[in-house]
Order: sequence, then C-alpha cells, then structure tokens
Amino acid sequence: MLRFLSGKVVSVSDGLVILDVAGFGFELLCTGRAAAMCREGEQALLVTYLQIAETGPSLFGFADERERGLFLKLTTVKGVGGKMAMNVLKAASADRVINWIVSSDIESLVKIPGIGRKTAERLCFEMHRHLAGEYADLTIDGVSHEGRNLDLAMEGLRSLGFSQGDVAAVFRKLKNDGTVEEGSTAEQLIRMALKELKRN
Repeated sequence: MLRFLSGKVVSVSDGLVILDVAGFGFELLCTGRAAAMCREGEQALLVTYLQIAETGPSLFGFADERERGLFLKLTTVKGVGGKMAMNVLKAASADRVINWIVSSDIESLVKIPGIGRKTAERLCFEMHRHLAGEYADLTIDGVSHEGRNLDLAMEGLRSLGFSQGDVAAVFRKLKNDGTVEEGSTAEQLIRMALKELKRN
C-alpha cells in the first residue's frame, strides 16, 4: 500500500515534504537523503511507508528501498516508533546509522534528538545481530570508517543554522566531485562545505 509516490514538490521544510500527486497534496516526513532529493517546483519520486497508529496516520518518505527497510527494522525495537525512527534517519544516512549500531557507537546515537542512552543501547543490542553479517564490510557514504570527522563537520554546520537537507546535499555534491578525501579533518570539511554553500 502506497509503496512510492511521484509528483511535483510543493515545499520542503526541515524534512517535511509536500508532494502534489495528480492534484492531491501528500505530506511526508522524510529522511535527510529523501528531503535533499526534493527541490520546490521539480518532480520527485519517493519510496513511502504509511503507518497507522492510535494518534492517526503518518506518511514517511525515503530516498530508496534500503532506507525504508532500515526504518522498518528500527521500529521493531521496543520504544522506537515511526517518528523516532525517522529522527534517526533525518540525523544520518542509513549506512552511517548501521555502522553506529554494528560498532555499538552509543555516543553517536545519543546525539540524535529523542534518543537517550537506554534506547541507544537497546538499538545496538537488538539490531546488531540482524545487521552485523549483512553489512560487515560497510563503508560510510564512501568516506570509510573515518566518517566520524564527517559527523563532526555536519553537526558543526547544523549548529551554524544550515538545515540537515542542505548539509547532506552539499557533502553529497563534494563527494561526487571528488573533493572529499579520506583523512580530511572536520575543520577542512567544514571549510569546503561553507565555500560550496556560499556559491549557492
């Protein structure tokens, strides 16, 4: 049911995307990557999941099936609902979240809004066995396990007032351009990102 939606992007605001599909306005809570794919006035195709809860229905948007699959796995953990799982995927890419869980990186997980230490520990304990074999050789967003510097850089840019979507988009562009190199410090990454953001 509602596996994906394709339509014109009406607005994008802090992970909330309004999509015009044949005259119907769908409101989707999106991951960081999904929101970064959307530009107002342009066409977009988002993988979706419709969740019906006591508080009412919620429609979630993802960049691809992999994000959707991880979202559904996250919601199997006790105490993690759709909104909290979406907070996790708004804060970081699927690869990065998987890496945190597989490596039991509690400190990175507790930086996510709404994730306390007990929840982070539960995520690592309950999901590790499901993810460790499947993603044993995982690299983070093509920047390898040295991605902690990228985490710090992204956090720094968000603290300067840039949205998660803008931050994710600029680092994806820098990576695609070959500008981001392994071993780059957080400071170097921030300088590169700011330079690119000033151009736009």
